[in-house]
Amino acid sequence: GRVQVWLVEAPLRWARLPRDGRRLIAYVSILAAVSVLELGAGLATADGALVRDALHVLAGCAVLMLNLRALVIGHERPPRLELIAVFSVSCFLAFTVLALLAEGYRVKGEMFSEYRHPASLMAPSSVRVAIDALGAAMFFTKGAEWIGDFSSAREMNLHAVFLFALADGFRSARVPISQWVHDVMGGESQNTEWGEAMFAAGCIVYNAHPLMRRSIRALFGAGSSARARIESLARCDKELVRIPGVTDVIEAKARRAKSGELVAHVTLRVTDGADDAVVVKAARGVYTATVGASGGHVDCTVYLERERGREDLPK
Repeated sequence: GRVQVWLVEAPLRWARLPRDGRRLIAYVSILAAVSVLELGAGLATADGALVRDALHVLAGCAVLMLNLRALVIGHERPPRLELIAVFSVSCFLAFTVLALLAEGYRVKGEMFSEYRHPASLMAPSSVRVAIDALGAAMFFTKGAEWIGDFSSAREMNLHAVFLFALADGFRSARVPISQWVHDVMGGESQNTEWGEAMFAAGCIVYNAHPLMRRSIRALFGAGSSARARIESLARCDKELVRIPGVTDVIEAKARRAKSGELVAHVTLRVTDGADDAVVVKAARGVYTATVGASGGHVDCTVYLERERGREDLPK
């Protein structure tokens, strides 16, 4: 019955997902599986440290499900869904920073008591560092760029996922690093856990504060220019797909050059029978009319992708 239908439809739905969506599902699934095992071990042994650590990561996985939904259907709706997903990740990162600061403050008071992280955290933290490194690598190409004034909602969403993997990696790495410091320094080491907690919190704040600021301005700023630019980029993507011969918008980026003009790079997937010159002219016109309306002159370069490869068409 329904199980058989699901088994038949599941591969088809997986194939229809965007590549970034499949990567996010793989990352969240592995991270959640490890955290569920950690939670089970913590409950079985009455280890509060394991339970708290696992619940923190599982809450983060729940937040990432909103990012996944935005990646899958975000192009069909206004960019508000993707902005809400980005803001949710920003709030979770802020909560992570506060938790690390609270831990550092508590441990700082035990400076001379030889405080150490529970030994039970070593294995799950080390495994999670490897998983987070894999997640950051999967989203490095599209998510590692700093958020600029003309970043689209989709770029912000991918950047948020990359920052989540980076932040969870910093938070998890403090446990094995602290143990390594104790092993190397031996009895000469007093309490270094507060230093690792402060360092992890500082790294998260440094990397995440541009995303936090822009997501807040775009969502809650009255008459915000950031929101206007994001909405114009979303309209641009929808208009580009309507060009005859265009099947998908692979990438659409814009940045302001030192000269003051906007430099745009658009990559489109087109059918084999599409007229290159017509598609390029239409794409430049769409991008200039939508993005250029909020930022001035646009110097736009269009790339077309077919089955035989990628063509960089001259301006």
